[in-house]
Amino acid sequence: MTFRLRTIEFSTLTFLKELQKTKIRRLKIRQILLLILRTLLVVFLVLAFSRPTLRGSIIGSLGTHAKTTAVLIIDDSYSMTATDEKGDLLKQAKQAAIGVVDLLKDGDEVFLIKLSDINATISTEGQSASRDFSLLHGTINEIKPSFIHRKIEDALRYSAKLLARSSNFNKEVYVFSDFQTGAIKTEGVSAAIQENLFPPEVRFFFVPAGSRTPQNFGIESVSIPNTIFELGKPFTVNVRVGNYSTEHVKNHVVSVFLAGTRSAQRTLDIQRGNTSDAEFTVTPTAAGFVDGFVELEDDELEYDNRRYFTVHIPERIRVLLVGNTTDFQYSKLALATRQSSNGSAFELQESNTDRLGSSQINGADVIVLSNPENLSTAQASQLSSFVNNGGGLIVFPGPHVQMNTFNSFASASKLPPIAGIDVAASQTTKNDNNSFVEFETVEFRHPVFQGMFEEQQLTKSTQRPATGRPVQRSIESPHINTSVRYSLTAHSTPIITLSNGSSFLIDQQLGNGHVLLFSVAANLAWSDFPFKGLFVPLLHRSVSYLAQEQSQQSEHIAGDEISIKKTGHTGEQWSIENPATVETMLSASTSSHTNIRFSGTELTGMYAAKAGKTIIQKFAVNVDPSESNTQKASDPDIEKIIKRLGIEPSNVTHIQQPQEMQRVVLQSRFGVELWKYFLIAALIVTLIEMLVARVSKRESSIQ
Repeated sequence: MTFRLRTIEFSTLTFLKELQKTKIRRLKIRQILLLILRTLLVVFLVLAFSRPTLRGSIIGSLGTHAKTTAVLIIDDSYSMTATDEKGDLLKQAKQAAIGVVDLLKDGDEVFLIKLSDINATISTEGQSASRDFSLLHGTINEIKPSFIHRKIEDALRYSAKLLARSSNFNKEVYVFSDFQTGAIKTEGVSAAIQENLFPPEVRFFFVPAGSRTPQNFGIESVSIPNTIFELGKPFTVNVRVGNYSTEHVKNHVVSVFLAGTRSAQRTLDIQRGNTSDAEFTVTPTAAGFVDGFVELEDDELEYDNRRYFTVHIPERIRVLLVGNTTDFQYSKLALATRQSSNGSAFELQESNTDRLGSSQINGADVIVLSNPENLSTAQASQLSSFVNNGGGLIVFPGPHVQMNTFNSFASASKLPPIAGIDVAASQTTKNDNNSFVEFETVEFRHPVFQGMFEEQQLTKSTQRPATGRPVQRSIESPHINTSVRYSLTAHSTPIITLSNGSSFLIDQQLGNGHVLLFSVAANLAWSDFPFKGLFVPLLHRSVSYLAQEQSQQSEHIAGDEISIKKTGHTGEQWSIENPATVETMLSASTSSHTNIRFSGTELTGMYAAKAGKTIIQKFAVNVDPSESNTQKASDPDIEKIIKRLGIEPSNVTHIQQPQEMQRVVLQSRFGVELWKYFLIAALIVTLIEMLVARVSKRESSIQ
């Protein structure tokens, strides 16, 4: 029997090779897993630092809400003192604001803005967010109504600056207001001018207070026409009253008070939504600063039923005569004849041209300048500044005027230049005929002539002038042989014109003051004007007219910063006394060498600027007329603001019922900040990576 042997191939390396392939495959898998885990770790860390947030009521209920920055805008204007069935509107607004504060959690922040605090120059640097909500409760409750009127649009602009500083995800703006038309409408701003002030995630909540329009009447304006204020002489007060109620009114009583005494009264019929004008004539019975106000009979809102004004009735007007004695001798004699109860009505001072300085200029109310050719450029500039700040100037050309010299002065002082010199025929031919020019027209409506003549004194003349045209006149004209012809500007108003077509007397406005330019010299060289009966009263009225620029005191709106000229008294301590008789001393930082600035005009009424104990100026502060318009703003008006500021309409919620506010806010606010979850995921991935890496390292060491 034979056996056949089979050959079986066997190698000790076969199993080793299979084992090596398995381990390599397993190692590659672990390396891929480590790569994935480490990549996820980096991704989770990046996401955690980027603080992503998911918004939604369902998601929000699963975790804590995202950090919130809220801006609370509370309208504290006096229109919020109106009431409805729920009580005072400002109180309702404060309660609603406190309800929003109660929704805030740790880590949230709030900016509280009163509408009265907003102005054009306000900076966000001093505005800090509040995180002490119990303290914020007290701050809100302490808010009082303010006479300062501001627009809601300006408050929204300011809130955009505050939110730009916040890194919180939730950004909310709340507006608590009666949304009256006066606080919404912005005159002169086009809705087409669109800005993008807010990022798309900012949400807005408009919370209106008040369910009805109060029956309100307000004084829109009190104006005094251009006039001359004199003791015992009547002046006119024009008043405009608005009806912002829902009904017509008849026989609404309007009164004017001077120095606390009722001086005039009448009734008005005003249609709803319209205004009505009234004219009053009142007579001052005392000199100095005379305080006055216009008052309406009571209605639902009292804050706009009184509007203040003040005038200054000068006992003596300081007049500075500048030039040579021969140039102003007739002017001096004419002004010396004006008497008042305490002597001369004009306090006259004289100065030669070469000695004229800034102290003399600033110490005068009116300057009479005769033959100004010898003035330096610096003096002309000082005179221009004097008039710009409210002073008055009378200019008489000299008998030997040179056009180039005078026009150099006119250029430096910003006055009309001389275009030529008109000489009558008798002066050029040296014959004896009575060729001269006379008055052509007289503008009797100008304040210079107001009350100058009694009606029976106005005479008619049909004498033919040099032109041969018969002209009717109301006053006796001087015979003028020579006169200058001025180049009029847009600010020039001819008061008296001549028969040759030029102007005899021009009223030139320059800044806050006026200049009266005569075309003849103040002596007999060119005319017989000083010998005419018109000369004395016209000079008196001219000085009084120019002085009234400082007599009619300015009016300001509550919250305005004012600037007061320092007329002399530069070395004394200045102060402002407000209507509550509280005196504020002005520091060097609020004043310059020539002006002082004051911004503490929160109250309405009369303010007095003092140098030491002397009252230098008084001014009235009143509520903004827009605050009287208590009618509710229309939806299109509000939409214009939203569009102009670039706010998405879908981001604006109007909460008509305050009890629904918390629910509405919570539904729109909640979201989950995911950075915590991504950080936890990063830690878990780190642990897994460590375990996988450790197993891989141990197996490698066994091998």
